[in-house]
This record gives sequence, C-alpha cells and structure tokens, in this order.
Amino acid sequence: MKMTHSVNIKRVWKNVRRAILASCIACTAIQLSGATLRAEEKLTIGSTAPALDIQHWISNGEGKFKPVTRFENGKIYVVEFWATWCGPCVSSMPHLVKIQKEFADKGVQIVSVSDEDTDTIKEFLDQKFEADDEAAEGGSKKEKLTAKTYRELTNAYCLTADPDASTHEAYMKAANQNGIPCAFIVGKDQKIEWIGHPMEMDSVLTQVVDGKWDRAAYLAEFQEKEKLEELFGKIGSSMRRGKPQQAIELIDEALATSKNEEIITQLRLAKLQVLLQDKDSADKLPAVLTETYASYEGRPEVINMVTWTIYELADAGELKDKKLIKQARQAAQKAAEKASADMKAGILDTVSHLQFVEGDTAGAIKTQELAISLVKDESKEEYQVFLDELKAALKEKR
Repeated sequence: MKMTHSVNIKRVWKNVRRAILASCIACTAIQLSGATLRAEEKLTIGSTAPALDIQHWISNGEGKFKPVTRFENGKIYVVEFWATWCGPCVSSMPHLVKIQKEFADKGVQIVSVSDEDTDTIKEFLDQKFEADDEAAEGGSKKEKLTAKTYRELTNAYCLTADPDASTHEAYMKAANQNGIPCAFIVGKDQKIEWIGHPMEMDSVLTQVVDGKWDRAAYLAEFQEKEKLEELFGKIGSSMRRGKPQQAIELIDEALATSKNEEIITQLRLAKLQVLLQDKDSADKLPAVLTETYASYEGRPEVINMVTWTIYELADAGELKDKKLIKQARQAAQKAAEKASADMKAGILDTVSHLQFVEGDTAGAIKTQELAISLVKDESKEEYQVFLDELKAALKEKR
C-alpha cells in the first residue's frame, strides 16, 4: 500500500536533490539561453539596479504608487518576477500583499513583473481567489484576506506585464537567475541589496529599511552560493553521464576548501544523495550514514531530511536494506527527542513512515497520533491523512 508523503522537506534539500537528479521543475524554473555572462556584465549584489522599462502597469497599490522607470533616492523597491503558470508565484501573492501593507509607509514599493501578454494575465486575475491559496508557500499562518479574485488581491501592490521581456533580460538574465518567483531588493542608493525567493525576504527588508543591512557580508555569502550552484550543475552533468564517482570527486574537492558550515552541510547531503543513487556505492552507505547521523546529532532538521529520503527510497522499493532503514528510524527517533517543540511533530511523522515500511503498522499509528497531538497548524490535516491510511492498512492485515 503506497502511503501519502506528509512531510515538507526543506528548500535546501529540494535544491540539492533537484541539482543531483538534474530534474527541472516547470513551475519554478525558466531555461535561459546564451553564454555565461562575464563578471563585468553580471548583475549582482551591489550593482546599480537597471532602470525599469515595463510596458503595462496593471495595478498601482490602490492609487498609492506611480509607475517606476528610475529609482528614487531614499526609497526601497522590490522587483519581483512571476508568471500565471507558476504555482509558487501564485502562492506567494498573499505574502507580497502582507509585505506591501506592512512596509508601504516606510518607503517600500513592490513591483511584480511577468513577461506574459496582458490578455493572459487579465484572464488569470479574474479567476476566483481560493481560500486554500491564502497560506503562502513556506508560511504556517493563513493571511486574513477578503479578496474574491486575484485582481482584488494584487491591487495592494504594483502588478505589471512586460511582454517584450526587457525587464526580465535586465534583471533575471543579467543576474543568471533561472527560477521564479525571484525578488530583487533595490536599496535607498539604487543598488541591489539582495536576490532571492520572496518568501524569504522579510528580515532582509526590515534591515534594509532600518539601515542595518550588511550588503558586503551578503555579497560574499551570495557569491559562495553561486559557486555551489555551479558545482551542482557539474555534479548533475556527471550523474546524467553515468559518472557518479566523478560527481563524488567534485564534492570532495569542494568539501576540502569550503569554510561555510551551511555549504558544507549541503555538500555532505549532496554526496549522500549521489551514494544513494549509485548501486556500486552500496557498500559505502552504512559508514557514510553513520558518520552523517553522528555529525549532525545536534541538527535534528538535517537528520530529518536524510531519514525522510531513506523512507522515500524504501517506499519506492529502491532501498531494501533493512539495517539501513532501521538505522534511519533510530536516528530519527533520537532526533525527535532533542528537537524543539515546533520541529518534533515533523520528525515523528518521519519516524512513523519508517515504522510503516519496516512492517510495524501498529507502532506507526501510535507515533503518528503523537505527532498529530503536537501539531498546531494546517499540517494536522496532512498528518491525519497518513494516520487514516495507516489504520486502513492495519485493517487489511487483519
């Protein structure tokens, strides 16, 4: 019996796996053509933000904002790229509304840009705004919004259409960004302060507004991440060509030189992912997993990522080593004991899934019931679905 996967894996783990598997998520990626930009041509942190050449301004923050061509001194702008077909972009809209309302009186203007034609966008905007969409991706609390259509919803900020893609070229392509939604924060001096997912910009925006943002420090961090993305591209290429050992060598070289703990974590997880996919490396897995569990004993969120992947492989029939599955379940149980209250339920959910693939359905039910008792947000419904499936599976056994 195939069970529902009810754990939301962290974005970092999704990125690692997406790179290693060389897969393309249609709703979050746009393929960019052309050669890699030379360093002097590239738009990055600290670069002067290009002027906006947007063709159609559809909403204006209910009259609060005027169309922007050049950025004004002392004001802050968020230039965000989206598309009607992009699920995460649509899910981020309520959050953009919240951010615009929160920062409107602090000199912040959000400009959301799509390169689709106006007819496509207008057709989308007239669609009913579903209640389920109110919980933006990555958020745990639902926004209390009364909008009946996406047009009403997005009236809070500047939503635009730029069919000739000139703004996309000036920002996304110039910065080598290949996924949407993507936001660029333009600071009070018209320089790019930050580039990333709009769901992750709240704290940054607050610091930029308050004059406490360390642009230089973030530039170093951003450049490190870019190197990591380039490395993942090479690793993915090696995996596509059936050369996992080459991929491992690339990772080991990077591990030997990196000093950033978060990047080291991603590299270790990437190496583990390669080993999990390489049948010839099966003999190395036990030692690598043991080392991983020991190294991240104080990082329950990392243990949860790894053990959930073990469950996924076991559930798909790609991993049949009972010792590794048991080891993963024990590691997850140990992590749950040390996890904070808000993290414990998710890890227990992983334990429950692992118990199920081990054949301990009754134990899985008890664990899942405990997980549900700890959940206080909308995840409870997802966890309940799995619990119902477990109970149905137990009845089938009898």
